[in-house]
Amino acid sequence: MSENGILLGKRQFLYAKGQKISLGDWTFSLSPGLTLIAGGSADPVHTLVCLYKGSEKLAQFRLIHRKTETQLTVQAVSSDILLEVAACAHHVMITEK
Repeated sequence: MSENGILLGKRQFLYAKGQKISLGDWTFSLSPGLTLIAGGSADPVHTLVCLYKGSEKLAQFRLIHRKTETQLTVQAVSSDILLEVAACAHHVMITEK
């Protein structure tokens, strides 16, 4: 970031409304109407993943990329959704209550 607060460099984002989304070796299954936005981190080891319904953020995750695997950390979850994480299968299922 420059002294004027302008972001220097290039970042990539994934904006997806599909029901099945793959990020690294993790798969996210979403209810219809939910939007997943991932990426934008300045640190290539971490990927921030946010889940929205309209303009309301429902959940936030962080993917940590290691040499042999990608770890998922759940940072925040709204009480409006059900979250099921199958760590062995690297699958996250998100449904609305």
